Amino acid sequence: MSNSTQSESGLTRRTLLKAGGAVAGAAALGGCLGEEDGTTDVGSAEFSTAFSNCWMCSHNCGQEVTVMDGRVVNITGVDGHPRGSAGPDTEGTLCPKGLAQQDKTHDPKRIKEPHIRRNGTLEKVSWDEALQYTAERLVQFDEENGAETFLDATSWAETSIFRTIWKDLYGSPERISRGIHVCAGPTFVAGGMMGTGTNNRIPDYQNSDYIIAWGRNILNSFGGQFEAKGVLEAIENRGATLVTIDPNYTDTAEKSDHWLPVKPRTDGALALAMANVIIEEELYDEDFVENFTHGFEAYREAAADMPPAEAAEITGISADSIREIARGFAKAAPRAGISVWTGTAQAGNSWKASQNITALNGLVGNIDRPGGLRLWEYPSTASFGQVCEQDYTNRAEFKTPAINKYEEYEKYPLRHITGIGHNVVPEMVENGHINGIVCHHDDPLKDGNTKAWIEAVEAMDLVLSIDAYWNGVSRRADIVLPESTSLEKDTLGTGNWSAYPRHKWVTGGKAAVDPRWNTRPDWDILTGIAEKMATETGNDDWRIFEQWDSHEEFINAKLGTCGTTLEDLSTGENNYCLVEEYDYEKWKDDDHFTFRFDLDQIGSFAQAAEEAGMGTAPEWVPPGTYGDEMSDEYPLEFTDTRSVFFSHGSNQPHERLQDHYAKRNGLNDENYHGNYLHMNPKDAEKRGIENGDMVSIESADGDGTLMAHLTERVQPGFVTSEYGFGSTSSITSRESGRGSDDAADGMNTMMLHTDQMDPITGQPDRHIAVDVTPTGGD
Repeated sequence: MSNSTQSESGLTRRTLLKAGGAVAGAAALGGCLGEEDGTTDVGSAEFSTAFSNCWMCSHNCGQEVTVMDGRVVNITGVDGHPRGSAGPDTEGTLCPKGLAQQDKTHDPKRIKEPHIRRNGTLEKVSWDEALQYTAERLVQFDEENGAETFLDATSWAETSIFRTIWKDLYGSPERISRGIHVCAGPTFVAGGMMGTGTNNRIPDYQNSDYIIAWGRNILNSFGGQFEAKGVLEAIENRGATLVTIDPNYTDTAEKSDHWLPVKPRTDGALALAMANVIIEEELYDEDFVENFTHGFEAYREAAADMPPAEAAEITGISADSIREIARGFAKAAPRAGISVWTGTAQAGNSWKASQNITALNGLVGNIDRPGGLRLWEYPSTASFGQVCEQDYTNRAEFKTPAINKYEEYEKYPLRHITGIGHNVVPEMVENGHINGIVCHHDDPLKDGNTKAWIEAVEAMDLVLSIDAYWNGVSRRADIVLPESTSLEKDTLGTGNWSAYPRHKWVTGGKAAVDPRWNTRPDWDILTGIAEKMATETGNDDWRIFEQWDSHEEFINAKLGTCGTTLEDLSTGENNYCLVEEYDYEKWKDDDHFTFRFDLDQIGSFAQAAEEAGMGTAPEWVPPGTYGDEMSDEYPLEFTDTRSVFFSHGSNQPHERLQDHYAKRNGLNDENYHGNYLHMNPKDAEKRGIENGDMVSIESADGDGTLMAHLTERVQPGFVTSEYGFGSTSSITSRESGRGSDDAADGMNTMMLHTDQMDPITGQPDRHIAVDVTPTGGD
């Protein structure tokens, strides 16, 4: 995490740069001053300052951007920013991902021109030809396959009109979203059903006296800088206790008062044992439980079946430690919060882990109380329907997603809950129920079931890629539309959780620089497609975007309910606005609020749970009930992790970040600067593996090669590596011959994976049984 002196990325924080400082900053980020030759005349340079908000992991930390002669030469954080600071009058900072936006903007490896596929080869074309061809192919696809078989795999777009384009106007009900389908489905969906929404993952840090980081490395991988800062502020200002529950000894564990190295996939048992202690010792919030919850008796029974002594055998955490943490959490409540996200969600038995962990919040009554589990609210920006003056027909309104329509998918309980599953898509392609895809801001070939997904994309009739980089999808695409980066476009960011627990907020900024090369912002790409579709189809519904002359006008229309404009956000002291205030405990006046321990009242879940062989109340589901079991052949449990340097494959190609990652792992002197397999020295010694050796990782479904990094921070029997690395563009019939899809070394971790998933949400299960052997080479 960057700081107020020198960041790991080589930049000093906050000054309005003088010429010499700007040159130094640009050199630290790869010498991007001169787009072609790295040169500039500093003496005659013109400087300006612009604002933006970081979309590298979509969490919108504020960016103050210094521009010299039309080029980005430095980026810093924005003081007081809701996502990038600890709150008012505090310094705003950026993590290495945010700083890497400068590299990304001027990166010569970006896609520079539109391409269409002719005779099996991608060829450069003009924008007019590319957009016209896109419209023609979309019309042809609808006629031959039906628009309902076109999969929307767009993610984190800086403009909000993707769903209007692909669902409403084109008519596809099929959508893979990052949040539910490949990120933390059980966390999100369990929270929604139990009464907290997706807010069951982010507590009110600054006001908390007791924080549990459960499967989260908050000081290294966060949903905005405010998280790490909020935790540290609570410790410094309130003397808060920090507990980390994680198999790995992470940066957060190192700073914690207590580290519980729980065995992987046993979090659900630990949560029930904590509930056992809290209920048996009558430490729970009796008033809240009696008056505002449902299903407590079923929860009490489940907790009674998991005493700390039994949980100790399952989890590897002593009974005394379980009691200590349970008591500390309950006695600090309601100023006690649990921070949980992907770490407990990406396993086959993760639904019950998520339900059991979320239930602890209702048990101690910390719901929407200071320091507890805040029910964060979004700002009231206008919806598309509110700002659109033209009526149009929603072509997907009465179309049913394939997984709910065809009997082939009756074996998947998830069809009752989420409407699609990432790992099911290859089967849907094979059955002819999905025949095309549009990808943006994502590479689903790295999200699970990679080998089957590669074959599926190869088999599709139409593949449209909107991206800044070549990757496994764009190299296989029929149409490639090169997108500008967030610093080259107007952006509006909104969110719920932040450093301002009483305020809703918006953030945004105008483009800091003009689009590089022949790229375009996503607003221009999408409205360009719409314009061509209006002509090609003769359907004036596609003309709805013509009421706005620019993306800025559209953003201002959405901001009309907030009393600000994009100009205001771009020219003031900062690029955010606190737009509304809201209080705690609003559920007290909400007759419809109920916190549900037992989900028997949710018909769709009850049906899915019955088909999956689980109950509706909290319960313990052991590892291997769903997903892999370890064996003599594959004795190690593999999963992938997140770091402050990388985000889902979007910036793994950046050599500077790879170099910093190598340095952090003590392997910067090696020729290899990419992904690593982190393993315990005891496991390595058994296999004759030394630090820096190249090793082969093999599962029942695939294999790959990485460099071994030996560390005591990983528990014996457990190995990890970084998600999002590795090529997914091996030579195929659609290969364009342009070389590797990214500059990152190391395998795509999901090459080890097939259809393991949580049966309720379809979340890919990223816990895989493997073995590791030395390769015998350099």
